[in-house]
Amino acid sequence: MPATPEPAPAITPAQLPRASVTLIGRDDELDRLDGLLAAHPDGGLVLVVTGPAGVGKTALALHWAHRVREDFPDGQLYVDLHGYDPNQEPLGAGEVLNRLLRALGVSSADLPVTVEERSALFRTLTADRRTIVMLDNARGSTELLPLLPGPPSCVLVTSRRRLVGLVAHAEARLVELDMLDVDAAVAVVGRVAGRDGTESAALRRLAVLCDGLPLALRIAAARLAVAPSLKVAELVAELDDEHGRLAALGLEDEDSTVRAALDASRRALSPLPARLLALLGLHPGPDVTAHVAAAMARVRLGEAQRALDSLVTANLLSPTETGRYGAHDLVRVYTRTLAAELAPGERHLATSRMLDYYLHCADLADGLLPVGRGSVRVAPEHVPAEVPRFAGSAEAIAWLDAEQGNIIAAAELAAEGGDRAWLVHAWQLPYTLSRFFWLRADRATWLHTTEAALKAATTLGDPEGRFVMLFNLGAALAHFQRMDESLARHREALEVARACGDVNAQARALTTVADILQHLGRADESEASYREALAVSRAAGARWAEASAHHNLGLLQLASRRYDDAKSWLRAAVDMYREVGEQCGESTCHTDLAMVLLESGEQADAVASARTALQVASAAASPYHQAMAHDRLATVFDRQGAPGAIAHWQRALALLTELRAPEADQVRARLARARAAASA
Repeated sequence: MPATPEPAPAITPAQLPRASVTLIGRDDELDRLDGLLAAHPDGGLVLVVTGPAGVGKTALALHWAHRVREDFPDGQLYVDLHGYDPNQEPLGAGEVLNRLLRALGVSSADLPVTVEERSALFRTLTADRRTIVMLDNARGSTELLPLLPGPPSCVLVTSRRRLVGLVAHAEARLVELDMLDVDAAVAVVGRVAGRDGTESAALRRLAVLCDGLPLALRIAAARLAVAPSLKVAELVAELDDEHGRLAALGLEDEDSTVRAALDASRRALSPLPARLLALLGLHPGPDVTAHVAAAMARVRLGEAQRALDSLVTANLLSPTETGRYGAHDLVRVYTRTLAAELAPGERHLATSRMLDYYLHCADLADGLLPVGRGSVRVAPEHVPAEVPRFAGSAEAIAWLDAEQGNIIAAAELAAEGGDRAWLVHAWQLPYTLSRFFWLRADRATWLHTTEAALKAATTLGDPEGRFVMLFNLGAALAHFQRMDESLARHREALEVARACGDVNAQARALTTVADILQHLGRADESEASYREALAVSRAAGARWAEASAHHNLGLLQLASRRYDDAKSWLRAAVDMYREVGEQCGESTCHTDLAMVLLESGEQADAVASARTALQVASAAASPYHQAMAHDRLATVFDRQGAPGAIAHWQRALALLTELRAPEADQVRARLARARAAASA
């Protein structure tokens, strides 16, 4: 290595570009930077300010660097690495070192030739100097390693990537920036645009449409500043159109736009993550997983996971929870713009694969739920190669819990997509969710999705789809006490079943028609319908429908105080439910049997039956049926005057409240009466 040259007369570089005097909404991040600096009094600190394009990384870094410059009396060095500049290639380590060494007084003639020699000289010249080195717009970790001085200097890096390599090799500390909250965003617009608070509601809406992204906020504010006659509400109306939002967030300089910033981030990606970013613009739901990404891109699960990780590293996606990824609003708008630029055939195939993925997986999960279902055949064209694995009903329910928003969005997309083949998804996706919504007591969502599914099945002209959706719609309406409408839908379902000659469907529909008639107080008509359902189900070998008919005939006998007959029907129903593996029906039947036994004075047997109901509901992982069993146990204990009623009502109330089930009000009233009696 050549001898170390003598530097020119002492130079104290002060290269930091101008920074804003004030920085809005970043107090926490500034405090974190201060704290990290204080924790490293001997220097050697490497800081990485990371975040999405346009989030204000450079602004924060410069503001803080100016604020602490007195802590670095030997100089402040600055180089823009142009990692995402569309007009020039990123600076290599050799060129950056060239600039840093010259700033420290090394003449061009004395600059070493190789990167290794320049790096060594840079470390030598800064070895006893307390400097801050800001490396702006870095693209990766590898090119940064030769640029790092040792203690007592500090390095401040900004990047759209998280630079995990720098964390691993230089123990860098990350300071991650997210979007500004609404109040801070409004303050940024107000300061740049010079607008007062007279349009506060419109300013807050503008902040939301800009997604709290400082670049977008400043562009919007600049438009207001140069056009005093432009009202905030008028700009809001322009941005409300999602298709034109990215275009509206641009200035006369094409490089100073939100689209340009996001394009630069995408260009830095390898091919699969870049392609996946466009495909995700076709996804209608709130978040994605590696499984659906793999299905849409038709790649292996591991490849999709690595691509998603790259998008997270590039701050284009964010982990929302373990294994799930979402994007900020402006990035979502950007991905939809990219998706619209794909070839029509690629858009159609990727969307079809996404719909088939959700249909196939939802059907798998639905099949594991502890409640019987019909015989609808779900057969997507593109069966995904890799799917989540469900060990049982609890895992299936957890998956449906996490994915219900995506499945509903997929069904809505299928209904509106203009592709007739997708209408099958538009009714079958809600079909796969119907039992889940019933278990979760989410009746409002069940009703809404079933109404939409019925329209799709009717448009498609599918008799099976029409029957299933009419049947489910009648059941959902009954939960809202809309009994006349429910009866009409169930009778429509019965007519569809008769027209098709489907005796299994007829048996189910006859049972539900009888249920509604019973609720309406039309006992004779109800019993006749139950007995017809019983005869049809026996003839068809439809054991679930036969069990349901036995169950409801037992309830009819209970209402008439014919307890021995009620016990006989209900016990037969329990056996049939157990035979077909219908755990929720079995639990409900035991709960009802407990009431029959209580009314007939068999209190010990009533307790045993209610406990069995709770055991079966727990095995089925159904909080709703557990709550019903707790409620029945509490009723039996309360009638006996035995301890335990309050505890069981408390548990029932907790479960029903968590489910937001309307039965919570009834249980709350019973609990209040029991507490009042206990304290009297």
